[in-house]
Amino acid sequence: MSGTRPQDLGLTSLRLPVGAWASILHRITGVLLVGVVGWALVLLRASLQGPEGFQGVADEIRGPWGHVSGPLAILVVGLHFYGGIRHLAHDAGWGFGRERSRASAGAVMILAVLTALAAFWAWP
Repeated sequence: MSGTRPQDLGLTSLRLPVGAWASILHRITGVLLVGVVGWALVLLRASLQGPEGFQGVADEIRGPWGHVSGPLAILVVGLHFYGGIRHLAHDAGWGFGRERSRASAGAVMILAVLTALAAFWAWP
């Protein structure tokens, strides 16, 4: 029997490629979308209760919490949407290879950040 013991990998020292980050973020945003959709349904239900409910939702969206949570929700949706398109392209056989995969993962990240920045800029 060998005298060497397994060593700790040290997960913080691993360098993941951008494609791995895009895939991990796609999974995380899929889970976060459950909360985003739930939040949107709660707001929709409240807004359909009448003029007072609609005004309450509008005030909440225009408040400080809405200025943070709304664009972050759009970031989550954007990351998941663009990552999903990337995964569908891979399923169709497009974008394989190290350079193309790296470029498409970078494009997903950049598009999601640009979408979130546009949401922060345009949020009421």
